[in-house]
Amino acid sequence: MGLDGPNGEALTSAILAVFFAGGIFGAISHGLLADRYGRKMSAAVSAAIMIIGAAVCTGTSNVGVYIAFRFFCGWSSYQFLCTIPTWVTEITPPSHRGVLGNIIALNIGMGYVLASFIGVGFYFVNGNSQWRGTTGLQILFPALLLGAIYWLPESPRYLVSKGRHEEALAILKSLHARSGHQNDHYAEMECYQIQQQINFDKERKMSYIEIFKHPTMRKRALITICLTWCMVGSGVLVINNYGSAIYAALGYGTLDTLLFLAGWVCVVMVTPFVCMTFVDRVSRTYLFAAGFFSCMCTLIVEAALQKNYLGTDNKAGLAGAVAMTYVYVFFYVMFLDGPMFFYIGEIWPSQVRAQGFTIGITAMCISNLTWSAAAPTAFVTIGWKYYIFFIVQAAIGGIASLVWFPNTLGKPLEEIAALFGDTADVMVYQGDLDESRFADGTGIKMPERADEIENVEK
Repeated sequence: MGLDGPNGEALTSAILAVFFAGGIFGAISHGLLADRYGRKMSAAVSAAIMIIGAAVCTGTSNVGVYIAFRFFCGWSSYQFLCTIPTWVTEITPPSHRGVLGNIIALNIGMGYVLASFIGVGFYFVNGNSQWRGTTGLQILFPALLLGAIYWLPESPRYLVSKGRHEEALAILKSLHARSGHQNDHYAEMECYQIQQQINFDKERKMSYIEIFKHPTMRKRALITICLTWCMVGSGVLVINNYGSAIYAALGYGTLDTLLFLAGWVCVVMVTPFVCMTFVDRVSRTYLFAAGFFSCMCTLIVEAALQKNYLGTDNKAGLAGAVAMTYVYVFFYVMFLDGPMFFYIGEIWPSQVRAQGFTIGITAMCISNLTWSAAAPTAFVTIGWKYYIFFIVQAAIGGIASLVWFPNTLGKPLEEIAALFGDTADVMVYQGDLDESRFADGTGIKMPERADEIENVEK
């Protein structure tokens, strides 16, 4: 398609840029679909868009058509990135939210590993089948999700918001039983809390403009934007998407470059297993700060190595530069990647949670678009100095985490509003419910704030 011609860099940049531009529309689409038709419907639409977009990209021989339908692949990908974390956050008990939320990062890593090793395998295939084969495999997993979606549980919070309380309670009982709570009263308590909170929140649904006008909602929005922008701004997708160019510039051949990329994403897949062992025991604030500052230090070393050894025959120095990309992604996935998904879901209340993910993923797409589109030219013109932008953004993210981000560890979703000063917005504190009386069906011990709750059935 002419990617090795005089306009190759511009075309490559366009292929990546239009993907992230599509991602902005995917995030907006999630905000429109997930609250109106459910989390499952948003996921199903994402899968259908990806199947169509990937099919056209696989079959075309025209670079313009390829670029156009990459837009829809980006749309689908980032609608998934909004919908699935929202969904997982809302079906997961507080005690397991970090671990199960981190499975999102684990599966993203698995996807990268499959894509990279498929790329290594197709390197040995000749002709157009080399790239058509790898492109066509994008269809497989969305098709599997679309086929299985009927049997997956809908979000209980979405069901309650639509008045489908019995369905919500049945799903909560099933989920709590699988998490080790054999008695139904845990599910009943959570369902009661969700009902009261959503009834209170229904009249407080906000537009995006109202979100930015409301002080505590605006704080959530700015935290979300800061987190996603700085994570992408620390350079992770530039290193991933332009890894082949980076390793080639370090003097390695095509096959070595593909193997380095495959090894890099193996780190992306394996690291979440380590993170899952401690993620629900450590303050969210400290997780993010550790991630940003670790990435910052690694990028400083990477920039110094490239400054001194790029274009030389010093094998140790060049190998060190490759190793730093591995160390960088280890810290990134360990402390930032998975926690980001469940943290955004935690800080936004039910009535605007879908919009919160839309804001975060839109910021992520714009950051991706900014730094990835500039990368081909930047690596040619300023080389290692491009890493300075990533270092600064990682530092900003680390500082913001320590001084600005609330710690949501172990809190029920309905109680996190209190961390932002919205104590009047929390209708029922789970710790104030008398579990034994609730389970016996003899009534509910109401919280001290019961006088503020109207028309509550005891």
